[in-house]
Amino acid sequence: MGDSTVSNLFFMIVHSGWTVIREAYSESGEDEKSLDDIIKRIKGRIGQLEALNEFYDLRSLNGEYHLTIKANQNHRDEKIIEFFKWIADISVGSFGLLYVLDDEDVKRNNENKFKVWENEKRTS
Repeated sequence: MGDSTVSNLFFMIVHSGWTVIREAYSESGEDEKSLDDIIKRIKGRIGQLEALNEFYDLRSLNGEYHLTIKANQNHRDEKIIEFFKWIADISVGSFGLLYVLDDEDVKRNNENKFKVWENEKRTS
């Protein structure tokens, strides 16, 4: 997780991210049924998560699934970060980034910094 500073802007809580959904680290481990099951699970979870001031866009592009996450909330809610981590747990070949700007994170002096969550491909 990294960070980047933003100067004198008021954003509330902003999430902006993307991830490519893959069931395996390499092509040799790919399995279409496994990927279909993962996509169904993600779609189900999106149906539970989606709320006012946020959206999730999952689509197939050139044979790979891509998920875009956007949100602008009044108060901190960990559900989007937890969802991003959950995707990494169920699809080890996935990779992406989630940027979070939280103007309420004053105690840690992060109110003007983007926190960056990384979803990296794993070998297992």
